[in-house]
Amino acid sequence: MRPQTFTQLTPHIFRLEQPFRVPVGVWLVKSGDGWLVIDAGAPSFENALFEQILKQTGGTRPKLLILTHGHLDHAAAAERMHDEWRVPIAAGRLEIPYLTGPQRYNKIPADSFLYRLIQLSPPPMIGRNARYPLDEGMRLDGLEVFHAPGHAPGMVALLHHADRALICGDVFSSRGGKVGDPLAPFTYDMKLNRRSQAKLAALDFDHLLPSHGQPVMNNGGAQARELIAKRKKK
Repeated sequence: MRPQTFTQLTPHIFRLEQPFRVPVGVWLVKSGDGWLVIDAGAPSFENALFEQILKQTGGTRPKLLILTHGHLDHAAAAERMHDEWRVPIAAGRLEIPYLTGPQRYNKIPADSFLYRLIQLSPPPMIGRNARYPLDEGMRLDGLEVFHAPGHAPGMVALLHHADRALICGDVFSSRGGKVGDPLAPFTYDMKLNRRSQAKLAALDFDHLLPSHGQPVMNNGGAQARELIAKRKKK
């Protein structure tokens, strides 16, 4: 298999797609004095991820890892990145208890029993060193934080104002270039997630960058708003 490499999407944002069971994106964001990683990928891709990060950054280790949420396909390399590279880990304030161990995803009251079965798989303390809580409105190197629960309790989306790009985690997905919902079996409360979609769609951005599915460039914001408008008419 050819190594997956980072592709530049906007002046500051780069994307790598890992061919997991459901392909998932990892993001690098260039700031004035270094690099941020957003999400830490899926299991068994850790070596390739580390190699490609250093290739993209010219050997510079990232200064911060931000987890949009703690599901296994987004956080598998988090602890290794912390231990080997001494990279601090940040996540939504309400997500940290699920990363550090006291809370479990399979204990969340969910729309379907299938969700609980699926969420038995992530190991506890997958992000036990996630110690930097992110709150609504915080800004980090050009990124503004938005709390967007429904798929995960402490999901955060990150708006890069200068690049007019929204890294939305699993709040949205894209299929065939069209913006839609995340996979229902992995989403504990789809109604709540759709309220988060409406909140994010109201922001001012052009490019929608979901973790699953291809980036929706130029008209991602318009597509998100169109999706919300169609639902209001029903």
